[in-house]
Amino acid sequence: MNTITKNARIRIKWKNIAQSAKKTLKITRKEVYVNRKGTLFYTLLMILFLLMMTAMYSPELFGQMQDLYASLPPAILEMIGGQLALGEFGGFISTYIFSFCWMYLGIYVMLKSSQDIPKEIDYKTIDLILSKPIKRGEFVWGKYLHHVIIALLITGGVSIGLFIGIFLFPNINPAEVYLDEIIVVIAWLFCFLVALASTGFLFSTFLNTRMALATSFGLMIFFYMIGSFSGLLPEAAQGIKYISIFYYFRPSEMLIDHTLDLVWIHILILIIYSLVIVIIATIIFSRRDIPV
Repeated sequence: MNTITKNARIRIKWKNIAQSAKKTLKITRKEVYVNRKGTLFYTLLMILFLLMMTAMYSPELFGQMQDLYASLPPAILEMIGGQLALGEFGGFISTYIFSFCWMYLGIYVMLKSSQDIPKEIDYKTIDLILSKPIKRGEFVWGKYLHHVIIALLITGGVSIGLFIGIFLFPNINPAEVYLDEIIVVIAWLFCFLVALASTGFLFSTFLNTRMALATSFGLMIFFYMIGSFSGLLPEAAQGIKYISIFYYFRPSEMLIDHTLDLVWIHILILIIYSLVIVIIATIIFSRRDIPV
């Protein structure tokens, strides 16, 4: 009898989990559908941007420019990754694309995620949503997965633009390009964008529209400064870099150094960071007082 009861409880538990997942994915599908035009338009812009950047590449021209950049102040070199190999395609995209992706990709995903829930509250649509038989945790995860999909689509646009450019333009010799390294860096970029989106999403669960945006953007700049310029700080203060997610996205390690020594560890740290942040966001929003 006890065995039958135990099995019944297990079946009920799994049924509840399946129903909860179904509700979560329903919210995600709705968010993806509502925001489909903006997301696809931005992804298309990224494909065109990557095609433009790869069309600009010239081994001879950028090889000569490397000597000029080598004489720049250390702060400028740190801003573009601290290393240069502009005569190689991997070094070119590391310096001109991935080192600055936080500006043209990161700001977008963080802007979207930090404004998500506050807009629902401002427009009073959250009252209708939470009045339905849906848990707040399901609502938060459904919203969050939408931003993960946005990061995935944008990363897909980056990969499409890069690989079309590599095989389309005559100034790039595919045989001299480390395609496997570029694939790893693109996956690394996805994890980095999800970490940025997670950060903005956390503030959206307990701040209003303006405060969530200002706090997210300010924290991103702070993370960027300590993650990118920590090498210029006194040795005793350099440990501060470990709290920045920017420190864990260093594409030059793959594209210039051609090493995997810490890449997978950094990717794992970004994944753990994102999971911890969204769990904290779920707890905060579940306890938040929102009259329905």
